[in-house]
Amino acid sequence: MKKIIGVLVLTAVLIFKISAVWAKGLVRDLNVNGVMSLNWRMIGPEKQGFENTVQHEIYLADMYFGFDGKISGKFPFLLEFQIPTASQGRINLYRFSTELLYEEKYKLELGKFLIPFGHYNELYRPDQFLTVTRPLLYASPDSLDIVSRLNSPHPPMSAGYSDIGLKVGYYPQSGHFWIPTEIIAYLVNGLGETPNRIRIFQNSNNLLVPGVAIGGTDIDFGHLNNNLADNNNNKAPGGRIVFALGDLKIPTIFEEKKIELNGIRLGLSGMHGRYDLEEAIAGQDYQIFGTDLIFQYKNYSFSVEYVYSKNDFRKAQADSIKIVDFAQRTDYLPSKTEINKGYYLQAAFPIWKNPPVGKKVLGILAFNKLERIGPELVFSKNKNPADQLPITAFASSPQDLKTFMNKYTAGLNWQIADNFIMKAEYSYWKIKVPPVFGSTQSSIYQPAFSWVFSF
Repeated sequence: MKKIIGVLVLTAVLIFKISAVWAKGLVRDLNVNGVMSLNWRMIGPEKQGFENTVQHEIYLADMYFGFDGKISGKFPFLLEFQIPTASQGRINLYRFSTELLYEEKYKLELGKFLIPFGHYNELYRPDQFLTVTRPLLYASPDSLDIVSRLNSPHPPMSAGYSDIGLKVGYYPQSGHFWIPTEIIAYLVNGLGETPNRIRIFQNSNNLLVPGVAIGGTDIDFGHLNNNLADNNNNKAPGGRIVFALGDLKIPTIFEEKKIELNGIRLGLSGMHGRYDLEEAIAGQDYQIFGTDLIFQYKNYSFSVEYVYSKNDFRKAQADSIKIVDFAQRTDYLPSKTEINKGYYLQAAFPIWKNPPVGKKVLGILAFNKLERIGPELVFSKNKNPADQLPITAFASSPQDLKTFMNKYTAGLNWQIADNFIMKAEYSYWKIKVPPVFGSTQSSIYQPAFSWVFSF
């Protein structure tokens, strides 16, 4: 028995050494990188109604680590993992893709990649953007970027939205400003439903798809269900066109922390998809369109972005006293459409160019506006027998409401070293939504600090 164990151990060691040598010869220029953010926030006032009851909180957020290199010295590949705050340490596959290049003008990317949409969707790592929180258009589940209530606007896109499919890029490399710097088209699985009712991938133990819940079908705005398989038969096409001048003409992700750059960049983005599982009668579709403009002059920068989204969704119908009949057929719930749209303006400027410690201190001022135009939603007075909680439903005679949220932000970004950044921020949300159970709230504020470490 000891001889058998010894042979097995020796075989395992040989296989490991052979694999290491093979991998070293196959993968060249391997780079390891990662980032983590330690955040503190204090939310006020103390009586916030239904938004958030945490007053003082310290937590780890926006944690990523990964590898990139070239296979056989020719084909670039990228492997990256994410540790979402809510998963309490569980590691998720965030990106895994490879690229095929042709004449430096054409690029084909396959796998799970970052969706090219807008400016802040590219800035998913905390060492890439200057503030603690993100614009309302790209709220992140890892931090309080948005305060959401019933009938509140929703962020059309979550920051760092990655998906599975293929992407084709064309880079003309022309000196004329009217010729695009980048032309990108992609086809991906698309956004799914929330709560997640995705089909388990080819498993004989799961032959049936759960029916529509009494609460209806809604889009996964936050992209919380970051699955590796599709939710339906439909694929989501999309594209992006970029015009640029100066240093920003180079087709790369433009991080806000970069300095000594001069240029201007204009981007146009769009995507369309169907997110519901059944696709019964009329499928639930979504469309998202956006434009972004960036101006950079050394340590001074200005950015503006506008996003418009339109999506269908289904809900149960409440009567005049907000009672829902839980015996109604859920496969024929009424379907309606809502619009979420908004913009942000952000300016960054140097406050202290040569501090005693570190490299520079930047100041940031930003204004955000997000609007929702859609049918009025109410909480049912009777509770769902399944979980003994009220559900979200259409009012008996739903009228289109227009609600909005404004966010004002002032912040500091202190780059202590290449791999260490400290951020400070004060944000104030002005909220206009109908009362919930007779309670309303018009504003919320949040001081926050962040310590970002990257490698």
